[in-house]
Amino acid sequence: MQNIPMRNDSADREYEAGYTRIMWLADRAHQHGWRLSERQLIHEIIQRERAAQIREKSSLPIVGTEVHSAAWNHGQADALRALLRGQRESNA
Repeated sequence: MQNIPMRNDSADREYEAGYTRIMWLADRAHQHGWRLSERQLIHEIIQRERAAQIREKSSLPIVGTEVHSAAWNHGQADALRALLRGQRESNA
């Protein structure tokens, strides 16, 4: 039972890492004058949520450098939603 809080802490850290990564990439893109369209952002949100769902349903262990947990993907999806919201508010 003591491992459950550690899992939550680990998931929280991975969520934050995924969220922070997207925000960092968005900041870099903004510095270069790049901007994703709403359609592109929505597509990326769907892809991240799908990856999280697959990860949650999978019984296989996480192996490899480019394979991330469901929490990482949820964090990225939430960051993309925040970017989409920000773009919609700035256009209104």
